[in-house]
Amino acid sequence: MIVPEAVVHNFTYPVTCISIIANAALIFIILTTPNTHVGNYRYLLMAFSIVDICISIVHFVVVPALTMTEFGFIFIGFRFIGQSTAVGVCTNLLFVALFYQTFVLLAFHYVYRYVLLCNPKGLRWIGADHPWRNWIAIAVVMDILYIGGYMVAVSIGFIPSDNARAAFESTLLESYNIDLSASNKPGYLGIVYKVLQEDGTYKWSFQALTSLFLIILLFFGSGFVIVFCTLKMWKEMKRTNSIVANRTRLMQMQLFRALLIQTIVPTVTSYVPLGLVFVVPLFGISIGGWATVSMMSTALFPLIDPFLAVFLISGYRARLPKFLRKSTTSTINVSPQTISTQLSRS
Repeated sequence: MIVPEAVVHNFTYPVTCISIIANAALIFIILTTPNTHVGNYRYLLMAFSIVDICISIVHFVVVPALTMTEFGFIFIGFRFIGQSTAVGVCTNLLFVALFYQTFVLLAFHYVYRYVLLCNPKGLRWIGADHPWRNWIAIAVVMDILYIGGYMVAVSIGFIPSDNARAAFESTLLESYNIDLSASNKPGYLGIVYKVLQEDGTYKWSFQALTSLFLIILLFFGSGFVIVFCTLKMWKEMKRTNSIVANRTRLMQMQLFRALLIQTIVPTVTSYVPLGLVFVVPLFGISIGGWATVSMMSTALFPLIDPFLAVFLISGYRARLPKFLRKSTTSTINVSPQTISTQLSRS
């Protein structure tokens, strides 16, 4: 059973368009809303929107799909299946790098809010001298280490090999009529947890399990940061609720609530579906090409995220009607009379 390739393509087009438009609108709203509303936190919101746009674009460019077997799974990009191994692998790695940006950026959001709200003793140096430089340096280091870790994990267990190509060949041919042994040797990312032996039994692959262990370590590492910061922030807000101004308390709660929901949504649409893809084959269960549904699901968060930011933060929610009126007015002003006038002048 599979999700037809045409369905994946037709799903990707509107989702990408809506995501780009919605995130671009959010960036415009952030830039035109007074800075006093959320302070420098708006730059993190814009960074998230930019990453969302990039993820949507790479979804459109790659059109990813998955096929799961009882011994592992294989990731392909429909648009590059006719290219060489190097091209296919590089585009798939680009998708992986951008997708996992949401993990590290989300964790960075929590660290930023935690330092700003709780002012922990060991991290006070961040805001003391040159805070912008310090935060940018932290963001760059976190990103390099986190994405670099995933690239190492992928290089250990996912890069194409003759054994993996042979293992997935019949499955992919049956699911999507893609021949991995074609002359161009299509590029893919695939992991084989259990290698079929001559006597018909399976033997666990230490290399694949090492790769999986690193991925799980990175995933739960970012999860630990998020949970730790959440508990600390919640405790601090309860402690200071009686001594801070109502306006400040309301804004802190809005940002905290928005951050929590911006964590729950990708957990449901991205992290859990993909987590199941990694774990389910360990138990010898196969769902074949239906694993592609999990990849389609990951395209939803970049689309949903800007709407969450707008409707959960009051200043942006109040700005939305003005933005819509301005957009509508600009469209209406381009009347037939205006067009005729412009043509007569030319």
